[in-house]
Amino acid sequence: MSDSVSVTIDGRSVTVPAGTSLWDAARELGIDIPVLCHSPRMRPVGVCRMCVVDTGARNLQAACVRPCEEGMEVRTDSDRVVRNRRMLLELLMADYPDPSAREASTGDDELLALARAYGVTSSRFEGSRTPEAPRRDASSPVIAVDHQACILCDRCIRGCNELQHNHVMTRSGKGATTRIAFDLDVPMGESTCVSCGECQAVCPTGALTNRALEGLHLVEEETP
Repeated sequence: MSDSVSVTIDGRSVTVPAGTSLWDAARELGIDIPVLCHSPRMRPVGVCRMCVVDTGARNLQAACVRPCEEGMEVRTDSDRVVRNRRMLLELLMADYPDPSAREASTGDDELLALARAYGVTSSRFEGSRTPEAPRRDASSPVIAVDHQACILCDRCIRGCNELQHNHVMTRSGKGATTRIAFDLDVPMGESTCVSCGECQAVCPTGALTNRALEGLHLVEEETP
């Protein structure tokens, strides 16, 4: 078995080690494939499907988890791919707060940035979040949680578990009530969260953001 494979991406050839993902191969060529769930710091999971590309197969393939194959010809920007990404963005924007807390504070909301890049200014779909579903959790003194802005990309969960090894975060519920959760689904401020900030740092949306420290006071211990 060869130790390397050659593929063609958007008409450009590249040779990469066997097992390299299409996303990483495209990166070698300087070709940007949009992602929401993926980060080079964490293992790829192919959750968001924003990175789909056309390999000639019946279905579009998630580039972050699809390994390169010898002789593969890939299109990252075909009409079919662009239509699929626009549709996905509309679905994600269906009940998304505008502006999100991240966009309003630091202006780096990755979902809204992609929506602008693909010309998605509104959604044809109705939101699926039920009235009884929780939205905001302000129990943590340092991190604000907005479940309505969560797209269930799992970057926060992987950041907590894989990067920091705290194992505090998971998913809870099913269907429209699925959400990120802390420990046995308790408020973040009541969980074993150590407030390291990794979940907020890797979150691509306004679901997890830094809280303003106004009104918080540090109490210094008196020295004898």
